[in-house]
Amino acid sequence: MRKKYILGGILLIALLCTIGTAAGEEGSTGSQDPGFVPGDIKPFYGAIGADSPLHGLKVAMEDLDETFTFNASRRVEKQVDHAQLRIAEFQRELELNRSGPAERVLDLYWQKLNLTERSLAALGSREPGLLHAQEMIALHQTVLAGLLSSHPDTPGLSRAYNNSLSLEERFSQKTAMKFTRVTGKDNRTVIRAEKLDLREQTRSGETVSPAETNVQDKNENRDKNKDPREMTVAGTTPTPGPGNSDDPGKKRT
Repeated sequence: MRKKYILGGILLIALLCTIGTAAGEEGSTGSQDPGFVPGDIKPFYGAIGADSPLHGLKVAMEDLDETFTFNASRRVEKQVDHAQLRIAEFQRELELNRSGPAERVLDLYWQKLNLTERSLAALGSREPGLLHAQEMIALHQTVLAGLLSSHPDTPGLSRAYNNSLSLEERFSQKTAMKFTRVTGKDNRTVIRAEKLDLREQTRSGETVSPAETNVQDKNENRDKNKDPREMTVAGTTPTPGPGNSDDPGKKRT
């Protein structure tokens, strides 16, 4: 009988987590058009908020859901969704002026982004769902930027925003796309997707085009394979050899 109650409780928490995630995502999916007006991430008004004693179990169930998601790209999408739910919970705690739970969910948001970054490293560039997950991170940035403007003294908010920027950069390296925020009509924020050329390399802080990179590589390889006796450096003594007048082994006439 006790096992049935435990199992029922776990199923109930899982159901509440599913409802909570859906509530956190409401109106925030956007689209994958090159330019779109992002939705908002609304405050979380579900049954298990950040101040609930069951919040830790709720997060554990989310982690378990990710663990048993064997499709790697789908797992990344779920991680981004759960991170978004932390933003929704954070906004609710701001409304209620509860600094402790607010800081705690921001820390959980940071942890989830770090986990997502590690998961992303193992994926290929053409995995389905990556572009949508990157789009959602761009939405996070938009909401976090607005929260920074309205709550500049909130601990952890700047770190959360910077972490979202860092993760979006990792996505860009995979998808060769970058999402930027611009002000559109009626002062509405529009997110645009831009194609990147990932063949460009950076050397000594300067961006080098692919053609320039190839020339530099060829020059370096040529110098490495060149006979040292053929290289003349100002201020040095030529290497003694049969062709040099300073060869000590050469007989003088």
